Amino acid sequence: WEAINLDEGKSPKFTGESKLYVGNIPFDCTEDDLIEVFSEVGDLGSVALIRDDQGRNRGFGFVTMRTKEDGDAAMEKLNGAELNGRNIAVRESNN
Repeated sequence: WEAINLDEGKSPKFTGESKLYVGNIPFDCTEDDLIEVFSEVGDLGSVALIRDDQGRNRGFGFVTMRTKEDGDAAMEKLNGAELNGRNIAVRESNN
């Protein structure tokens, strides 16, 4: 991403304009699963699946979309969408 960021005049560490909270994630879900689903909506900047001390998925995570428009589209299209048998919740992150 660093080269893209520099080409766009952004900081090399820029991940995106729209950080989203994703809840009710199935416990067998991986970062790759989230990348697959969210990349269908727009350009991803980062994915973080929160894990416990044993490395198990805790059922929530954060996805950063590169633009606010892609973040809005992800919330609209994916909030309540089915992922591995569960309906995920997608909303703006509080942090």
